[in-house]
Amino acid sequence: MKKNLLLPVMMLILLIPVMNLTSCGGAGQDGSVVDMILNHECNPPVLKEIEVPAPDSVGIIFDEWIRPLEDTFGKCTVSSSGNYLHIGLYSQLIPGQSTEISGTVVDRYGNTNTFNVTVWGLNTDPAVLRINEFTTKGTKTQPDRTELKVIHGGSIAGMVLYDGVPDSMRNMVVLPNLEVQPGTFITVWWNDTLPQNIPETETANINVLAGGGLSENNGIMCLCMSPMQGAQVLDCVVWSAMASAQYDGYGTKEVWQRVSQAIDNGWWTGDPVYSGWSTSTRAMALGRDGEWYTTVQGGITFGSENISDAYKPD
Repeated sequence: MKKNLLLPVMMLILLIPVMNLTSCGGAGQDGSVVDMILNHECNPPVLKEIEVPAPDSVGIIFDEWIRPLEDTFGKCTVSSSGNYLHIGLYSQLIPGQSTEISGTVVDRYGNTNTFNVTVWGLNTDPAVLRINEFTTKGTKTQPDRTELKVIHGGSIAGMVLYDGVPDSMRNMVVLPNLEVQPGTFITVWWNDTLPQNIPETETANINVLAGGGLSENNGIMCLCMSPMQGAQVLDCVVWSAMASAQYDGYGTKEVWQRVSQAIDNGWWTGDPVYSGWSTSTRAMALGRDGEWYTTVQGGITFGSENISDAYKPD
């Protein structure tokens, strides 16, 4: 009786690794079934970062060793080294313009990841910009705006301003393929159209429409090198009226998470810019001392240097 009882038990033990195998992608890179049984690895490789090291080259970083399935990539050359996938393009990407790349990679256990990503043309001579002034309580005649000041000249092609952070945003705008000089001002209008009869003192050298509108009391903006995953964050500003009892004063979980991410990554340090005194014509502006302040009523200076006195509440 004991021998008869051992037989089904042994069959069950042998069946367990077979069931694990059928849930994975297949044999390992060297055809080893043993590796798959011992490791029980069934997770597909995860895409972590995208880069454009040259106008005709794209690099994609995964979280583990991968190799490309070449037939899935179309008209390009592909190779891999460790967790890095190199894609060679037959034509150069245009700065500030995007294209889609798709293909499939497989890890050493046979798990696959079929991806489709958008890549942007490399800006080889980027200008240096900073967020210089913004309003968040816009009206029909005075929409929300963000002013970018050019510190060092170059190209702004493909740079992107997020109303939020790169992976969690309300709106975004990609800047055009233009060469700019130091002292140039770019105004991003968070509106679908430019208002009529804008005073010349309220327009900039370059005006860009972004649509949407900024959050009045609590928010964050990030200026990035491009919209690609993992792109460098060039500048960031956080604002809050600190009037909410929820989420450390930021009101919503989404805003709190975005701000926390910016602080953890070093994009923003210190307290938020206080938004409680701002209006559609009382802006939050960067002073010459590098500190943010609220301008006096009617003190907006989009398109020129921030010269308004600081607002002083009664």
